[in-house]
Amino acid sequence: MNPLLRNSAAHLVLDNITTISLSDTDAHHLFRVLRLRDGQSVTATDGAGRWRECRVVGRDGIEISGAVVVENPKSSSIGIAFVPVKAEKPEATVRQLVEVGIDTIDVLLPTKRAVAATRDRLHDRIHTIVHEACMQSRRVFVPQVHVGVDLAEVLGRAGVSVADPEGGPLSTEHQYIVVGPEGGFDPLEVPETIAKVSIGPVVMRAETAALVAGARLVALHERQ
Repeated sequence: MNPLLRNSAAHLVLDNITTISLSDTDAHHLFRVLRLRDGQSVTATDGAGRWRECRVVGRDGIEISGAVVVENPKSSSIGIAFVPVKAEKPEATVRQLVEVGIDTIDVLLPTKRAVAATRDRLHDRIHTIVHEACMQSRRVFVPQVHVGVDLAEVLGRAGVSVADPEGGPLSTEHQYIVVGPEGGFDPLEVPETIAKVSIGPVVMRAETAALVAGARLVALHERQ
């Protein structure tokens, strides 16, 4: 990661970085929550790989201080699909997957062994959750996040694997992993032709399994 991004006091995701205009929410975050002071560095991105350094001016202003930097997208993207389950918050899982660096996140519709439906609150807040996680992790590419995706649709994608304790070892050939509920998917839901991959030797909570799968995928592909 570029040191300017890593060391900035705050990071913003804006529609336009040619000129910097703060929303009321962004201004509140910078000057009331973080209490930034005159001269501190702030980075801003358009979420499509372009970003630049800015500086706090006075008590509640911000101005451009650096040229636009354009980052190249990765040659291949990595993704996680997971099933919401009862007593766990899919919002937290989405936030954590964004923070660890996943490019595509799909929140699945209920399956036979996971009856918890995707809550309206997630639909309403997904944009905010993703942007806040990008700000926290200094990401300059906003990931694609889809809510209410059918399991059969994701299993039809090329290169998909399903997390399973008895699956094969995880490698850089794996790019998109589907994480089921703690009891796994019903055998009739997943065709035998779908590859299975192990993300660890133990049975994890669904929320934990999604995060572990995501973190391991990112680590493997970062070493390429």
